[in-house]
Amino acid sequence: MDTTDKQQSDEELVQRFQNGEKKVLKKLIKRFHPLMKQTIYYQVQQQNPVEDIAQDCWYVIIEKLPELELKISFKAWALSIARRKALDWIRKKQQSAKNSSLIENRSASSTKSSTTDNSSSKLQKVRNAIQQLPGTQRIVLELFYLDNLTLQEISSVLNISNGTVKSRLFYAREKLKQIIS
Repeated sequence: MDTTDKQQSDEELVQRFQNGEKKVLKKLIKRFHPLMKQTIYYQVQQQNPVEDIAQDCWYVIIEKLPELELKISFKAWALSIARRKALDWIRKKQQSAKNSSLIENRSASSTKSSTTDNSSSKLQKVRNAIQQLPGTQRIVLELFYLDNLTLQEISSVLNISNGTVKSRLFYAREKLKQIIS
């Protein structure tokens, strides 16, 4: 089955769910849960919170599914929810760490970065570089290269113009070149 058939069948499953066939929800979950977990893991880089974040995503999807009008593919829509939930989790974790660092005395060892241990791997170097990108550029880059979304789909997911998507993608590539070299 090629991707257009899969997208059509995803949309068909959504339509069937909206028409009252509640059992098709299991098919959607079975189809997208592994990809959703992979997307979340890529963002948070930790295995522990992945299931909880994925579950939160499904709550949102199931809640919005009855009145959903797909302007983009279901995959793009569902993965954008996963990405946003993962980013929310990261922000909460960073805020929690910031708050605890204000309470505790900072030690010199806690402020040192461990990136030198991981610099031997090219893949890790690229991942580190991607994490250093501004959030707006990183999201566009991930949607384009990792999720294989078109510029139009990214534009719809992020609610920005095609020109903005192209610009962010261009600057993300340029910034990556600078960081890696």
